[in-house]
Amino acid sequence: MMTGRQNDQDNKLPISSLERIDAVCTQFEASWQQGEPIAIESLLEGEFTPDERAVLLIELILLDVDYRRRAGESPAAESYIQRFPDFAESIQKALNESPSQGKFEAPTPEQLAPLFPALEIMELLGVGGMGAVYKARQIGLDRLVALKILPHEFAQDMQFALRFTREARALARLNHPHIVAMYEFGQSGEMYYFLMEFVDGPTLRDVLQGGQLAPEQALQIIPQLCDALQFAHDSGIVHRDIKPENILISPAGVVKIADFGLSRILGSDPVAASLTQTHQVMGTPRYMAPEQFEGSHRVDHRADIYSLGVVFYEMLTGELPQGRFPLPSQKVDIDVRLDEVVLRTLEKEPERRYQSATDVKSDVESIATTPDMPPAATQILPGSSATGSTASTAHHSSPPSVQDRELAARWILTRRELMERVRASLRPLFRGQLIQILIGILLVVLGAQCWARFTDVPHRLVSGIVVHVYGVLLIAAGAAVCTRIKRIDYAESVESIRRQLESVRRIYLFTAPLVGFSWWLMWIPTAVSLGFDLVVHPHSLIPSLLVGTIGMALSLWLYWRVQRSDSPSTAALRRRLAGRSIMEAETLLRDIERARIE
Repeated sequence: MMTGRQNDQDNKLPISSLERIDAVCTQFEASWQQGEPIAIESLLEGEFTPDERAVLLIELILLDVDYRRRAGESPAAESYIQRFPDFAESIQKALNESPSQGKFEAPTPEQLAPLFPALEIMELLGVGGMGAVYKARQIGLDRLVALKILPHEFAQDMQFALRFTREARALARLNHPHIVAMYEFGQSGEMYYFLMEFVDGPTLRDVLQGGQLAPEQALQIIPQLCDALQFAHDSGIVHRDIKPENILISPAGVVKIADFGLSRILGSDPVAASLTQTHQVMGTPRYMAPEQFEGSHRVDHRADIYSLGVVFYEMLTGELPQGRFPLPSQKVDIDVRLDEVVLRTLEKEPERRYQSATDVKSDVESIATTPDMPPAATQILPGSSATGSTASTAHHSSPPSVQDRELAARWILTRRELMERVRASLRPLFRGQLIQILIGILLVVLGAQCWARFTDVPHRLVSGIVVHVYGVLLIAAGAAVCTRIKRIDYAESVESIRRQLESVRRIYLFTAPLVGFSWWLMWIPTAVSLGFDLVVHPHSLIPSLLVGTIGMALSLWLYWRVQRSDSPSTAALRRRLAGRSIMEAETLLRDIERARIE
């Protein structure tokens, strides 16, 4: 074997060599997928030139690293260096080093013309980290094509060039009416390229920016995208960058997805990660699934389904679903059942999303063709009954009211998901009580160190005891609320959960004034415990006690009046005093009950 050299990546290999390497890599991947990985050493025993063997080794190592990480392992570069010491430098470079940075400048059509004599290169269509795309005419066949070239810096990288070859071969197998076809790929001079179908139409981004898309048209586009994605996923290819810019619409209204090669050229290995940092092409943040954003090695076809959901939401509303976004039906006049489809595609956990693009298509088409009929078992409408997580598909004798439609829009979810929202609404209160317990512990320590050290100083002894006792009250109050929150059994009926929530509200309303209003006076002993004896000087202490006593008395009186009054205004104030978390949980339970979800 030849030793690894600094200029390994400066060598060029013909397409035939890259295809042979790709075939071996495909065999290696298949062995991993079957659960019986082949040893890398055995695959290097074929008849390869030294340069071919060097490139093949690095590619196999990168694939091995990827699959081992998916299996939960953490392979290190040192283990491969020990197995292949002659290639230590190349291995270290492949696993750890980022490619040189620099902005890609696309060649002009005139500069490319000598490299592609069979093409009439007409204009530059777009530039990105993956390269540049040109509109061209194939002279011999007299047809328009799209010419895609690889950046020159990547063409010098054998591993990246191999990925380009593998992308083209994979794309060539994606023969589908809603996927941009690939005609030819190869190498011309120092340039890797492939010819693609030219779609003489706008991108979905162009359409959205022009405000030309109605919700009904979105319902026609989504099934076509689902067909394309399902075909690709069945072929083992994940797009990873579904966004309006990669969706083309022909004059006949046919939708086609472009750039499927992204997932083949950029895998989940360290080289891909560094390329992403340099060129920002491994997905678009606004459309990426959470697991892509986190750099997870378990990204699969469900990442495309999440991105599809973002695109769907944008087509319906003209906005992106960011933060706590409103449901589509709250933004535009559409069938509220579409909210469920969007929500399920945008689930943060892949296991809770649609598991296939076909399922998305089925629900969308069901909504489009059967008005007022639920598309799936997870559909919940006011007036229906449900057992477990399966809702009834009963018909309504009359159209639902506006109020019912709003409820359906908010709660087209399973009972488990609804109860999870109730649970989530109480988490801020629970965390707040934990912070209160922590503050109580600090006050106990502060008070104890004060009265224990200064038993012969009356004002410090008294202040320390007061702070100590107050800290214990804080701990007890916080623990009481936390305990009642944790005791809520969300598997019980809505009425039972409401009673348990009422118990939380009562103990919170009892303890909150006790520990909260006391701060009108508690700051004085706390300051003394911290060593600020100046506050006990008569000129400071007497006014402080007077103002504190009046303030606490007024607070308690107003609180008592609010609790005793039955007026609508004080009732609203009483709900606010109970805390936002409890108020939100009660609202959720009321809506769930009104929707008759037991």
